[in-house]
Amino acid sequence: MAKYSVRDTTIHNIRNNKLHIHKRRDGKSDNWIGRTYISGKQIQESSRTSKLSDAKRILGKWYDELVVKNKYGLVIHDNNVQDSIVEFMKYNEKTTSIGLVTKKGYRDHFNMIVQFKDLMKLKMNAVKETDIESFISWRINRAKKQGKVLRGKTIEGNLTALAKFFNWSVKNGLRKDKLGNLKKLLSVKLRKQKTERAGFSYEQYKHLLQVSRERIKSGNTVALRFSRERLHQFIIFMVGTGLRVDECLNLDWLDVSAKDRTKKIDDKSGVLDLNDNERYYLFINVRISKTGERECKSVASAYFAYMKLLKLYRDHGRKTTGKIFGVKSFREGINALLLSANLKTEKRGDRVVKRDSKSLRNTFIQFMLDKGVASIRVALNCGTSSKMIDQHYMANSQIEDYLDSWLKTKISGNQKLKVV
Repeated sequence: MAKYSVRDTTIHNIRNNKLHIHKRRDGKSDNWIGRTYISGKQIQESSRTSKLSDAKRILGKWYDELVVKNKYGLVIHDNNVQDSIVEFMKYNEKTTSIGLVTKKGYRDHFNMIVQFKDLMKLKMNAVKETDIESFISWRINRAKKQGKVLRGKTIEGNLTALAKFFNWSVKNGLRKDKLGNLKKLLSVKLRKQKTERAGFSYEQYKHLLQVSRERIKSGNTVALRFSRERLHQFIIFMVGTGLRVDECLNLDWLDVSAKDRTKKIDDKSGVLDLNDNERYYLFINVRISKTGERECKSVASAYFAYMKLLKLYRDHGRKTTGKIFGVKSFREGINALLLSANLKTEKRGDRVVKRDSKSLRNTFIQFMLDKGVASIRVALNCGTSSKMIDQHYMANSQIEDYLDSWLKTKISGNQKLKVV
């Protein structure tokens, strides 16, 4: 690059002294440069000419365009992606509109995302969907080199975090336009890939409820104790009904009827003599479901959760009309509880399976099969197929029966095989 002998070091001020025009002092260019302060930051632009009159015209027009952009809230400072992520993470830490678990999720996702330098160095307004596709390819290739299997849901989590970031950037003037639906950039294979989700063993379920009770007691506000108690009853309700999460959250109070079987008279023996677990249940009209409307019957635990919810709402002056649980999601609460109970993930061989609200339905199905309920009956109640039940759950249910039979096999006389 040719060097210039810079003779003119005069600073020319135009536009009411808000635009300063000068030349470089290091002699690397003889072109005039414009400098101004706008939206709290300094910004400069080269005129690409050494002729002062042309420079004033070119830079004056540039300044006027900046003023218009600033007036209408358009992007002026085009930061690179990495610097903008730094600002987003500051927002992530300070805002109260994002829950603690989600905040941690964003931290984890961006700790990975910032390692893709090709994306980090781009200007915010230069990022296109093809750059996100490159990120996806990088994630997959990186995992292969490390000998890891990268699941579709993991990449989907990265894309959800990026979508949140770019939407925030538009709202805060760091980018002009939103990107499209980033999840669609995943291949069909990755989008449809199933994530392994574990249910709870009986002991794990008891432990979860115990930790939940402790968290309710430790809540330092009435509102926090209320929300934790509601979550507690949601868990019991789910494990007592086998509903899908969205089916449960869409239930109205009018969709549920509490039943007492002792009120039904048996012609032969009179009033049924039943204990509480046999006596009470819920009759549920599942109106909103991906498999269509159906009827569902619960076990007694869901009945008692339902009754406690009624009392909880009345004690706190909450209405008992409309949606029963009154929230769009329990994601934040259930994840916080699972982490407290050390049950969020579980290592199974070389795999790590996770738990969330959907694990509660899995637990109901497994508990029913372990009690000897026919898979067809469980399937009808849960709005699924017996084939799915047999394929995904019966193997777990039957293994203990097989083991018992195997250990009782006679070798000689009354000898049994020992568990080793």
